Amino acid sequence: MRIIFHECKKAFTSPILVVLILLFMAYNMFLIFSNSYFKEELKVVNELAETYGVKMTDESLHQFQQDLQKDFAKLNEITRKHTAQEFSSIDEFLNTLRYEDRDLYTEKEWAFFTQYQLKEMYFNLAKSIDSEYDRMDWKRMAKSEIEMYGLSGSAAKILQNEYDKFSQRFEEMKENREHKTWFFAGKPYKVHSFLFRTVFGHLIFEALILIVLATALITNYEFENRTNLVTYSTKRGRRLMKDKLAASLLMATAITAFLFVITLGTYFSVFDYSYLWESSISSALNWEYNLPYVSWWNLSFLAFLLLSILLVYMCMILFSAITFVISIFVKNSYFTFFLFTAFFAMAYMMNGFMPQSSMLIFIAGFNLSLLVMNPHMFFMGSGGLMMFKFYEMITVGVWMMIVSVLCIFSFKKFNKQEIY
Repeated sequence: MRIIFHECKKAFTSPILVVLILLFMAYNMFLIFSNSYFKEELKVVNELAETYGVKMTDESLHQFQQDLQKDFAKLNEITRKHTAQEFSSIDEFLNTLRYEDRDLYTEKEWAFFTQYQLKEMYFNLAKSIDSEYDRMDWKRMAKSEIEMYGLSGSAAKILQNEYDKFSQRFEEMKENREHKTWFFAGKPYKVHSFLFRTVFGHLIFEALILIVLATALITNYEFENRTNLVTYSTKRGRRLMKDKLAASLLMATAITAFLFVITLGTYFSVFDYSYLWESSISSALNWEYNLPYVSWWNLSFLAFLLLSILLVYMCMILFSAITFVISIFVKNSYFTFFLFTAFFAMAYMMNGFMPQSSMLIFIAGFNLSLLVMNPHMFFMGSGGLMMFKFYEMITVGVWMMIVSVLCIFSFKKFNKQEIY
């Protein structure tokens, strides 16, 4: 254990790693704070979940409607007091408001107007859920996807079968009313994309850079400092490589954990999820683009977040092990970094070079690069070519076996190769 600690210390005391970590932390905080201009508006949906419960029911929506009518009466009471006018809706009031009349209302009254407008928006969204979801035609979606990717033959059949399975899951979700929970409105705010595509995306790239550099530094330290002849001729000798692998994986764990704690700690201190942790990640309100986010399983936001963190962590461990294997053969940190970058890019683009009539286009997609590039689509059934139910589990499981074999092979290779 002492040896592993000293191997980790080599990375911890590296100036370039320390500087990069500080830069990444500063950038992540800047990214979060610079996109927090709408955070006050997000508090409204927390109030709705607190008042009416996180699940939408006919009774809670009826109570919500009655409360909105009271707020509407209060709106006209305020406008009568200042302008002797009444309005049929908050939108009519705001559309006919003249610039010179803005000073007639106090800050407290403006806060009420804003909150009432947001509540009405959420109520209208909630009332339109059934009609929007009833219009979803997954057979048409499957046909559109097949045409978009130019699939034919067995590839087209495979994707069509997956959409048939997903259509059943969609109907099951509607029956269970999983999608009828309060959450941040997707189209105006796109909070899911910001957290899981932007913030997670930056975290993944930052962790990759740091982990690849740390692993390469630990593995190649003796060769780059010309102490390899002394180190590998000792009693422990070449078995030190096993300690280096353990140290690399430990560093990958520490770096990933540190980035997540600081970045997500900042994020959740800025954006309030107080009453939304148990909201479904498949909430109809979380609909941002052409298709709603619908997971293969009934997952709460908290469960989805924790599973996503775990999945990223496992991928980072595997990337560290892949870097370790490359380092053993290359024995140079810079070459290792560039070779890993080439491997990552080639794996990401691989399924684009596969025949569009063969199932190889799907097999090639079960790689770590493609997986970590789409964190907002983890466990989702609307993920294009990678919409398979167990896509994440299969990808990680297969690559665990591949990487394990590569590590064993690299150990045997290192034990036989010259150390100078």
